[in-house]
Amino acid sequence: MFKRLKALYQQYKPYIRVDLIMYGVLILLIVLYFIISVVVA
Repeated sequence: MFKRLKALYQQYKPYIRVDLIMYGVLILLIVLYFIISVVVA
């Protein structure tokens, strides 16, 4: 079971990394948007 999961992880590693980077950027943008809206308002 774990070996199969590890193999799948190795296979999809680049895609997972790109997904994590995209989600991280999205969260940062949302946080920045809230900070800016609070400062401006």
